[in-house]
Amino acid sequence: MWRRLMNGITNMKLDHVAYRVKDRHKTALLIEGMLGYAFNTEFDVEFDDGSVAKCIVMIPPVNPIVMVREGHEIFISDGDEKSIVGKWVKERGSGGIHHMAYRVKEIQPIVDEWRDLDIEFLTDDVIDCPDDNLRQIFTKPLEEFGGVIIELIERGDKGFCQNSVKNLMESTKGLK
Repeated sequence: MWRRLMNGITNMKLDHVAYRVKDRHKTALLIEGMLGYAFNTEFDVEFDDGSVAKCIVMIPPVNPIVMVREGHEIFISDGDEKSIVGKWVKERGSGGIHHMAYRVKEIQPIVDEWRDLDIEFLTDDVIDCPDDNLRQIFTKPLEEFGGVIIELIERGDKGFCQNSVKNLMESTKGLK
């Protein structure tokens, strides 16, 4: 089964890694110092229960030879104790990698193939952001990957969609 799954990944590229942590600024400074990543943007995700998750997006360093940024983005989030992020961090002590996102050209055929492999997803349908043609979905935490969630992402042309971030975060509510 896993050989078939890995064959599907060859058409994918790591898009971003997302951390859920106690202090997003402290983690961002460490990533900047250790890995050379740069701050890109910061935003809040407000949930219907009044809780908030605060997020930082970091971009990879510039390759000095070709003068372009090479690598994947890093998303870092923290939140108050009542938020989805805060509860996740508290259950794990200090937080850690929440998910790894793989960019794909067409998301639905891969979702269908993974379902045939008994991979379960946190939502029945892919989450769409029509403003950007952005489509995303989370797997349930995969024991074989240390409990890390895999995200499939079909990107549009504007980067990310804050409402999709909210919907993805809400899909993890209640996970242990």
